[in-house]
Amino acid sequence: MAETKMTLLDKKDVKKVWFNWMWLNLSTQNMERMQAPALVRALWTVKDKLYPGKREKQKDLMERNMEFFNTEPIWGGCIIGISLAIEEEKAMNDEVPDELSSSIKTALMGPAAGLFDSLFQSTLIPILLAIGIGISSETGSIVGPLLYIALFWLIVPTVSWFLFYNAYRLGLDGVQTILTSGLKDKVISAANIVGLTVIGAVTASTCNIKTGLMYTQGDLVINVNDIINNIQPKILVLIMAFVTYYLLAKKHVSVNKLMILMLIISVIGYFTTILA
Repeated sequence: MAETKMTLLDKKDVKKVWFNWMWLNLSTQNMERMQAPALVRALWTVKDKLYPGKREKQKDLMERNMEFFNTEPIWGGCIIGISLAIEEEKAMNDEVPDELSSSIKTALMGPAAGLFDSLFQSTLIPILLAIGIGISSETGSIVGPLLYIALFWLIVPTVSWFLFYNAYRLGLDGVQTILTSGLKDKVISAANIVGLTVIGAVTASTCNIKTGLMYTQGDLVINVNDIINNIQPKILVLIMAFVTYYLLAKKHVSVNKLMILMLIISVIGYFTTILA
């Protein structure tokens, strides 16, 4: 006969912690604690279930989780699920050391950020944007943005809750198995390839740079832009993409400064007919 494990929290309690983390994970972010205040706020919702009437124990719970914590917050929130399982076990068993939860979070937050940043920000979001932009780029239809919003809110919370709840159920073994296996590096590599491919495709299909330069010799008029595109279509876009990458990655120019620079170049290029 299977042994039934005693628990203090039910599924509703776990969902309450997830919901608070999901919506507040970056709301109180600071350079000293990063996402720790949001974690404390999420655990605050179940403090009375873990330590009913024990104010000092509740204070210890909050203090334990105020240490620096930073990871990919949406899908990486599965670490909070593991931490919640540890805190629940500690509430039932005083032999669980205080530093266990902290050690697990510290060990997993870096690898989880690498894995889920690749899957979420570098893969899923570009793919959804490519679908939406592809639908609306020619017609300007509102269907593209609406489809992006619908798919985002269908996929992201669903996957986030699935990872969070199963990480809670599986305790330490859940995310740790994935992150410490050789599969992690393969997943990250594959996700990076897919993400970069999508970004390249979106850049080539949505960005357009033309030169207005004309070469005139008597009655002969040559459109320089046509010659450039005959050599390599969208080569000006490719050059600008590499220049942008160089300024961002190598010269550490901020995005705001880069946008202002592009705006200035566009205005000057338009009035001088270098750009069309």
